Amino acid sequence: MKKRLTNNYYLCAFMASLCCGILAFIYFILKGEGLFTLSNDFNAQEISFNMLANNAIKSGEVLWNWNIDIGSSFVETFSFYNLGSPFFWISLVFPAKAFPFLIGWIYILKYAIAGVTSYAYIQRFVKDKRFAVLGSMLYAFSGFQSCNLVFYHFHDVVALFPLLLLGVEVMVEDDKKGVFALAVFINALLNYFFFVGEVIFVIIYFVIRFLLTDVKQVKKIVNAIIEGILGVGMAAVLFVPSIMSILNNPRTSQHLWGANALAFGTRDYLQILKALFFPAEIMSSQSTVFQENWYSVAAYLPMVGILFVIAYMAKQKKDWLTRMLYICLVMALIPVLNNIFVMFTPEVYRRWYYMPILLMALSTSKVLENREKYSLKKPFVGVMLSIGVIYCFIRFFPWSETVPNLIYRKELFNLITVIGGSGCIISMLIYKSKPKRYFHLLTFGISIFCIGTTALNIHLYRFNSQNSAQTVYNDVVVTGQDLEQDILPYRYGFWNTYVNRSMAAYVPSRSSFCSTVSPGIFEFYDALGVGRHTESPQGPEGTNELLSAKYFITGDFWEGRTPEAQYTNGNQTINVYVDDNTLPIGFTYNTYMTKSEFLQLDSSLRALAMLKTLVIDDADENQVKEVLRHYDAGIDGAIEIGSKEVDINKHSIEASEKFDVTSGGFSSVITTDKEKYAFFSVPYSKNWQASVNANKVSIININGLIAVRVEEGTNDILFEYIPKELYVGIALSIISFVIWGIWMFTVHHKKEREVIHK
Repeated sequence: MKKRLTNNYYLCAFMASLCCGILAFIYFILKGEGLFTLSNDFNAQEISFNMLANNAIKSGEVLWNWNIDIGSSFVETFSFYNLGSPFFWISLVFPAKAFPFLIGWIYILKYAIAGVTSYAYIQRFVKDKRFAVLGSMLYAFSGFQSCNLVFYHFHDVVALFPLLLLGVEVMVEDDKKGVFALAVFINALLNYFFFVGEVIFVIIYFVIRFLLTDVKQVKKIVNAIIEGILGVGMAAVLFVPSIMSILNNPRTSQHLWGANALAFGTRDYLQILKALFFPAEIMSSQSTVFQENWYSVAAYLPMVGILFVIAYMAKQKKDWLTRMLYICLVMALIPVLNNIFVMFTPEVYRRWYYMPILLMALSTSKVLENREKYSLKKPFVGVMLSIGVIYCFIRFFPWSETVPNLIYRKELFNLITVIGGSGCIISMLIYKSKPKRYFHLLTFGISIFCIGTTALNIHLYRFNSQNSAQTVYNDVVVTGQDLEQDILPYRYGFWNTYVNRSMAAYVPSRSSFCSTVSPGIFEFYDALGVGRHTESPQGPEGTNELLSAKYFITGDFWEGRTPEAQYTNGNQTINVYVDDNTLPIGFTYNTYMTKSEFLQLDSSLRALAMLKTLVIDDADENQVKEVLRHYDAGIDGAIEIGSKEVDINKHSIEASEKFDVTSGGFSSVITTDKEKYAFFSVPYSKNWQASVNANKVSIININGLIAVRVEEGTNDILFEYIPKELYVGIALSIISFVIWGIWMFTVHHKKEREVIHK
C-alpha cells in the first residue's frame, strides 16, 4: 500500500502542495477563528463578489442584477472574477454568509490543484517523477502566487493554465484528439481576459517547441485551430458576452503610445531584476524601487530562485525550452510586447508571468534530476553577484540630489535579500550533497521556502491591513446584513465605496468598487467630468438625487442631521440617514439640452443640469424636440445648487408610482399631463427593449443612462433585458459540446475497430 501511494505521483504532487498550503495558511485561519482575510482588494472585492454571486445564482437573478452598482449584467460583470471557476461553484454548496469562513480553505485547494496540474505537464519531460513533484511545488508557490494573494481569482488561472500546455503536448506528441479542445474550454471559460494572453503564449510555444524542430508538425496546425475553435465554442456561454462587453469597456480602449511602448523606465527594469532574484513582496507596501506596485511583478521560485534556470540555459543553448525562456525575457523587457498578453491595456501589467514561471519550474526540474550534467559554479557566482549588485545599487546609490536611495522599508529589504541569497547558497549545498540525502534535502528545503515565503506575504498583507479578521468581517459583512433588501425604486449609499458592503449585503446601491460593471456607468461618470476607473466616485452635487440614493449607511455622524436608525456592526456605531427629498428611479422631463451644450458646463454643475433638464445626444434632438421644449435658463431657472430642491419637487409630481423589478427587467407606472420623456437611472445597453402601454418604443441614451417617450395619462412602462450575446453563447456552447461529443465517440469507435482488426 505504501509503495503504491509513493508511486502515485499525481497524488504526491497534490498532497505536497496541499500540505504546504495548509501549513502556510492554517495559523492565520485559526487566528481569525475560522475567518481568513488579507487587505486591499481581497477584503474589498473578493469576499463581497463571491457572496453576491452566490446570492444572485440562488435567487435566479442572473441576467440583469440590480445589486451591482446601479445595475449591471450579472454574467458580464462576474465572468472575469468567478463564474467560470470550479472553485467558485464548490462554494455554492454553502450559504453566501459562510464564504468568509470558506475562502482560506478554497485558497489552499487552489494551491493543491496548481501542484497537480503543473505536475501533469512537467512529468512528461523528466524520467524521475519525484523531481516533477518538486517542480510542481515551485510553480504552485512561486513569487507570482504570493505577490498576488490579494487577487484571489488570479490563483484559479494559475491552477488550471498547465492544462493548456499539457493539451498541446497530448495533441502533438501523443496524437490524441479532443484533449486540447477540453483544455481550451476550461481556460476560456475560467477567465476570458487571461485566456487571450494564454492563446498568444500557446502560439509561440507551438512554434518554438514543435515547428522549429520538426517542420512536419505543420500538419498539426489545422488540428490545433479546429480544437481551439471548438474549445472556445464550448466556453461561449461566458466567453461571447464577456468579450462583447469588454470591447465597450473604456479600460480596454486605451493603449500605450510612442516611446512608452518601446522601453520601460529605469525603476521598471530594476523591478524586473528584483522579481527574478528576490522573493516576491506584497504589492501594497514594498520595501524598495516602488513604494507600491500593482502590476504583479514577481517570478521568484522558492529557495532555488533563478539559479537552475540559468544553469539549464547555459548548458542547453539551442534547446526549445531555452529559446522559449529567452523569448519570454525579451517580451518582458519591451512594454508593447509585454502588453500583448494583457490585451494591449495602457497599464503595463505583468500578470502573464505565471506562464514562463511554469517553464522555469520545468527547466529547474530537469537540472535537479540530472545534476551530473550541469555545473552550478558559474550560475551560482552570477546569481550571488547579481543579488549583491542589485542590493548595493538600490541601498547605497543616490537616486537623485534629493533622494539618497530607493529604500522604503529597510528591514524588509534586508530580509528578502537574506532569503534570496540564503536560498541560493542552500540550493548549492544540497546540489553537492550525497545521493542518499539529495532528494530528501531538496524536498525539505523547497517545502520550507514554499511555506515560509507564502506565510510571510500573508502576514505582511494582514499587517498592512491593520485590522483583525473579525474586524474586516464586521465591516464588510455585518454592516449591511440586516438592511432591508426590497427598497427599489430607491438605493442605498454607503460611506467608503471601496469596501463593497452593499454587495456583501446583496442590496441595491448607487456605487461599487468593480471595474467590470456596465459600460453605461463609465459613460455616465465621464459625462459628469469625474471619470471612473475601478470605483464609482461620489460625483458632483446632485449625483445622489439623480441616482435615487435615499438611504445612507455610514459610520460617521452628519452634523445637523438626526439618524433614522442606529446599530452596531461589532466595530462601531452605524448610522442610517434618510433623504426624503430623493427622487425614485423613473421621473419625467419637460425640457432638454443637447450633449454638446451640456459639456460646456463646469463639471461641478453637470449633475445639477441632469436634474433640471434631459441631456440628450445631439443626434436625438429631432425626435426629442417633438415633445420637449429646449431648456431656457430665463424661463426654467439657472443651473445652480440653490435650484436643486425646486427641480426635485417638480420631477416628483410625475415619478414612478409603482416600480417592480426582475432579473429580466423592470416595470414602472408614471402618470403624465402630456407627452414627454421619462428618465430612469439605469445603465444603457443595447440589450434593453422597452414598451409603453404595450407599444414598443425606442430607448435613448442619456449620458449612459436611459429614457423613453411616454404618452399623456397613465403609462405602463416595461423594460426587458434580453442578453442576445448570452443566448448566442449558450447556443454555441451546446452546438460545440455536441460536435465534440460526436467527435470523441467517433474517434473512440474507430480505435476499437482498429483493435478488433488487429
